[in-house]
Amino acid sequence: MASSGVRSAGKDLMKLKFTDKGIIDYRDCLNEMLSLIKTSPEGHEIWYLEHPSVFTVGISEKEIKEDPNSDPPIYKTDRGGKITYHGIGQIVFYFMLNLKQTPFKPSELTKKILASTSVAIEDLGVKNNISESDPGLYVNGEKLASIGMRIKSNYSYHGLSLNHDVNLKEFNSINPCGLDVKACNLSKYIDIEQSRLVSVLKETYRNMLKNK
Repeated sequence: MASSGVRSAGKDLMKLKFTDKGIIDYRDCLNEMLSLIKTSPEGHEIWYLEHPSVFTVGISEKEIKEDPNSDPPIYKTDRGGKITYHGIGQIVFYFMLNLKQTPFKPSELTKKILASTSVAIEDLGVKNNISESDPGLYVNGEKLASIGMRIKSNYSYHGLSLNHDVNLKEFNSINPCGLDVKACNLSKYIDIEQSRLVSVLKETYRNMLKNK
């Protein structure tokens, strides 16, 4: 990875910037997200990246304690959801959206991201479903993608992680998002380069933000 792109389409699309953050430490990335939304950007930014091995704990998880010295480290965060795993081979998209400028209500944000991602994965030939009880994508009962968002001062941050070819041994050592389920990789079902998958999802999210 390692590029950025700005697209603007007049009345059809608010200013949207995609940034490739490469491989980045989770804490550093979170601090950068928070710094960005403090500037009250006029448009939207979407970052795509990978994190070195880490467990992150959302605000719904009360039992697990932060432990930065464990292997992988465990960090508390302010996103929704419970515990999840990030690692190399998993693509993470973070959505710093100006919610005053989206074609949908803030309350619809998580559903819009999941629905758009689900259709994109289906179009690649992999049938999947969105669980009613858990925000994420499943293939044959195994979790393919997780989502956890936060809204502050009319801006969203955090986002969606999709398992492309990640270490499932680490992932399955926990109950992803607090559920007694296993995770799966997209590479189990289709042979697709990560760069191609990123391109497909970038176009998907660009279309999601167009005013219909």
